[in-house]
Amino acid sequence: MSMRHAFVLALLLVPAVALADGGGMPAPPTSGAPAWSSTMSKEDEGKLKSAELYTQAYREIDKAKAELAQAEKLKLSDMKQSTAKATSAQKRLEKSRDKLVEATKLDATNADAWNMLGFSRRKTGDRQGAFDAYWKCLALKPDHIGAHEYMGEAYLEEGKIKEAQAELAWLKKKGNMSTLETSNLAASIDAWTKANPDAAKSAAAGGASGTGGETVNASSPADSTAR
Repeated sequence: MSMRHAFVLALLLVPAVALADGGGMPAPPTSGAPAWSSTMSKEDEGKLKSAELYTQAYREIDKAKAELAQAEKLKLSDMKQSTAKATSAQKRLEKSRDKLVEATKLDATNADAWNMLGFSRRKTGDRQGAFDAYWKCLALKPDHIGAHEYMGEAYLEEGKIKEAQAELAWLKKKGNMSTLETSNLAASIDAWTKANPDAAKSAAAGGASGTGGETVNASSPADSTAR
C-alpha cells in the first residue's frame, strides 16, 4: 500500500474508530469512486468501502436507538405512535445489518463492523448470530470496549447474569476508558435484577456457594455450548 493510499484509508477509518466505542457522529462518508481509486489494490478498495458502509450503518443504528427510546416512552400515552417508531427502528436495524454483513465481507478484519453487526443482529432477533459477531470482533480486538458492553447485554437477554456481571467487571477495570459503557451495562444489569428478583437471588446464591470465586470467561466462544 502506498503512503497516499494509507493516508486516505486512515482518514476514512478515524471516524469509524471514534464511533466504535461510543464516540461522536462521523464525518460524512465518502461517496463515489475517487480519481485515484483505479490505482488501488482490490484489498485497499475493499477496506475503504467497508469503512464507508460501517459509517453509514452506524448512523442508521444511532437513529434506530433514538426511535426505540421514543417508542418506549410513548407506550403509556400513544401506543399507535409507539408502534410506528418501533417499526421504523426495526427497518433501520435490518438495513444496517445488511450493510454490516457486506462490510465484514469486504474487510474481515474490521472489528468495529463485526461489533455493530452483532448489535444489529441482536436487535433483529438473531442472538446467536450476534454472539458469533461479538466473538469475531473480540478475536480481532480483545480490548474492544463496545463489544464487551454489548456482550454483557446479550447475556442479560439470555438470563445469564453471572456472565453479564463478568463483562461489567472487565469494563470497570478499564477505568475512565470505559465510563459510558460501564454505566450503560450497570444500568442494564440493575434493571434486569429488579425485573427478575428471584433469578438474581438464585444467581447470587449460586455464585457464593458453587463457583469458589471463579471468574466467568464471558467472552469465550466455548460458552456457546451452554446456549
